[in-house]
Amino acid sequence: MLKICPFRGIIYNQKKIGELAKVITPPYDVISPPDQKLYYTSHPYNIIRIILGKKYPEDDGKENKYIRARRFFREWFSKGMLKKEKKKAIYVYEKEYHLEGKIEKRRGFLALMKLEEFGSGVIFPHEETFPKPGTDRFRLLKSCRANFNPIFSLYLDPSHLIDQYLAIKEPISEVIDTDGVKHILGRIEDENAINEVCKAMESKKLFLADGHHRYLTALRFRDEERKRFPRLKNGRDFVMMYFLNMETDAISILPVHRLIGGLEPGKVSKLKSRMEDFFQIERLSLPSANSKIQGECIVKELQKKEKSSIFGMYWGEDRYYLLSLKGEESSSSSLAHKRPKVLPNTEWEPSSEVNTVILDKILKKIVVKDKLEKGKEVDFVKDKTEAIDLIKKGKYQLAFFLRALSLKEVKGVCLSGKKLPPKSTYFYPKPLSGLVMRDLDEKICQGG
Repeated sequence: MLKICPFRGIIYNQKKIGELAKVITPPYDVISPPDQKLYYTSHPYNIIRIILGKKYPEDDGKENKYIRARRFFREWFSKGMLKKEKKKAIYVYEKEYHLEGKIEKRRGFLALMKLEEFGSGVIFPHEETFPKPGTDRFRLLKSCRANFNPIFSLYLDPSHLIDQYLAIKEPISEVIDTDGVKHILGRIEDENAINEVCKAMESKKLFLADGHHRYLTALRFRDEERKRFPRLKNGRDFVMMYFLNMETDAISILPVHRLIGGLEPGKVSKLKSRMEDFFQIERLSLPSANSKIQGECIVKELQKKEKSSIFGMYWGEDRYYLLSLKGEESSSSSLAHKRPKVLPNTEWEPSSEVNTVILDKILKKIVVKDKLEKGKEVDFVKDKTEAIDLIKKGKYQLAFFLRALSLKEVKGVCLSGKKLPPKSTYFYPKPLSGLVMRDLDEKICQGG
């Protein structure tokens, strides 16, 4: 059974810090090194100093970015830059953003969720994770004992019973981020309304959209705390979660493109030569040398095709291609009736049809390596222009462009018990870091 409860959020004191936009950031995993520097200079109390602090050559066990994060967190409290809300609440979180020429509006809510294991039938992940980010998040959580931005989950409520309680009468804060997304935060303190929302959520299943590393980190932290302090009653069994109804119109999933690099010349040649074994290849003649225009043209070409497994590929210079998986019928027919030959002879599963799975299997088969090292042999970007520019600069050798997965595909994989490769989806826009935070040492609710 899903258990959620209200909490006393930690927020910035806007009377002291001034413009809220200068102290908040996106989640840590989408912040590039240049963006990290930019956030550092934007404000002395920017949350970047806590969630993604700088490393220094002299760092050791007594002084490092995790210890500095804890120090900043405590100092900001003592100086009144951060303050804890007086009453427990469920926080309404609205977003307004532009995408593909349309204005989208989304309304969800923030609460604490009692941690459940994957496989419990309560919460379902949809993609694999990398080990290094998990270790980094664990060290930060252990040092600061706080959640600085929520994990993002989806639930199903076709009748919109919960949505009727999520009206914002008076905003706590309103901020526009660097992407132009408007974030509005409000609170629900009425006990009857809170009880109704918590009760309605008990029977729901959650689909994890974003924050897989942080959820696994929370589970690890809980288990370690239970061993060390079995009688302690605090918030270790709970994590801050953003809940969004899957029946809302504004759920936007963006594609995550793949960059391949760090391969020996022989492996690059092999990768290129063996593409014809798996794909029908069509060379593209693009009208401009401008990376942005080239990226837009590739996306348009991908959208024209009926096949579900269609990829764009860039080799550098003016070599752009469309790759269509051999042996695949068009999207109007069921893939279950004609399995692509490149896939293993196992029972057909929902994840076998997903483009990230297909590309991942082919790349590993050609390169003859079970795992490609992130940041060296493979990397992931949502911006198609950035992907092209990184190839032109020689940082990577090949770029693969994908179409976005559908919500139906993600849900199907979750319920099948399978997982997609890491970075298969980019749910947009993501909840902000620093908008609402939460102290793990605060007693949560009865039985917690």
